[in-house]
Amino acid sequence: MFFAAVTHLCIFFTVIQAASLSAGTCSVPDGQQSLVTGLQSQLVNAAILQSSPDPSVLMALNLAEALDLCMKTQLVEKMKETVAEKNTKEMTSGKVALYVLALRSSCENPKDVTTPQHTVNLVNVLEEKTKEEINSFYDHGTLKTTYYQLALDTLALCVEKSLEVEEASIILAKAALADDLEFGGHFSVDTGAVASLALTCVSEMSKIQQRELVKVIEEALAKMTKQILGEEHGNGIIGNIYSTGLAMQALSVTSEVYGSGAWSCVKTKEKVLNEISLGAFSNPAAAAQILPSLVGKTYLDVRDPTCSSGSGSGITVQYTITNGIVGPNFSYSIIVNVPKDSVLLIVLNAARCAKPNKFSFRTEQTSWGPMVVSINNIQASTNEKTYWQFLSGGTPIDQGVGSYKPVNGEHIEAIFSLY
Repeated sequence: MFFAAVTHLCIFFTVIQAASLSAGTCSVPDGQQSLVTGLQSQLVNAAILQSSPDPSVLMALNLAEALDLCMKTQLVEKMKETVAEKNTKEMTSGKVALYVLALRSSCENPKDVTTPQHTVNLVNVLEEKTKEEINSFYDHGTLKTTYYQLALDTLALCVEKSLEVEEASIILAKAALADDLEFGGHFSVDTGAVASLALTCVSEMSKIQQRELVKVIEEALAKMTKQILGEEHGNGIIGNIYSTGLAMQALSVTSEVYGSGAWSCVKTKEKVLNEISLGAFSNPAAAAQILPSLVGKTYLDVRDPTCSSGSGSGITVQYTITNGIVGPNFSYSIIVNVPKDSVLLIVLNAARCAKPNKFSFRTEQTSWGPMVVSINNIQASTNEKTYWQFLSGGTPIDQGVGSYKPVNGEHIEAIFSLY
């Protein structure tokens, strides 16, 4: 049990207490903000298209405050179904940790994940899986999975203020000091970065049990920070382009450990923005790791999530649905605001959120992407040769709802048609 307050460590990490503050001097220039909003739109599109949202994607979008309340609610409900309906025993500890962090970032309680059929205490699940990692370490000298996953476990347990975090943090810190955070015989920037975030979180807990832990965390953070800095290339990339996002998060919360000239956040961010313009982060998992630093956030900000709704600037789209074939006939229209570069599916989603009794819809997944098969309970039928045709300005759209991107002021029509 954590019971002895440790003043020394709190003073040592005073500068870290607001994890996102140090990023304030390294903000994205106004002229390049479109790259960040484009990345956010890419992640929103990916999340909507996934049958079960990637927890790292949802966490990144929450940190960037890129979701409106309705869209966030839909994604959270899909995630809850995944957690409650699937067997969490088959998940690794790190995967469970990501779900815990994603739910907490969504202002949800991971200790009470409830669907109509099930209720799961995901923090308890994580605690048990972390114990399995710890027991494997003491029994066999190796973890059940990896130190990267143990770092995620430690971070999530710390965010949830779990008493089980202490032993995991000791093992993690000692592994860092023993140069065990390696992949392929080389220091892993990804693992070191997540471990730095996790141990920083533990260091900021108000109470801690052992003075030994105080010392080992200080030493581990200092060593990992030096190693992360040692992986920086001349162009600002740290490790590789895909590990750079996590490294930026780690360095932004350990700035007291290194000198003011040891790392140029501006240089790294400029390189990252250039890589975004070249399409380097088309993979949602990679984009999710880089986005928090671009908006001045780290995974530590999950401890104090923003629970208000809002998706920033966007575009306005008029959306009309018309059925003149089967009764009852109808024609309904709505104007919705969605993020710039959103695919058409997000427009449909926004309309359904605003008026679910009129703009409900259903899709089926095909090899070409999602296909709309029902709108307002009017079902397309191969027997009746009916389908929902989408048009823009009266012209049929030749792309699917998962790929077509409306522009500001566009009028999209969905007309129940015969073929």
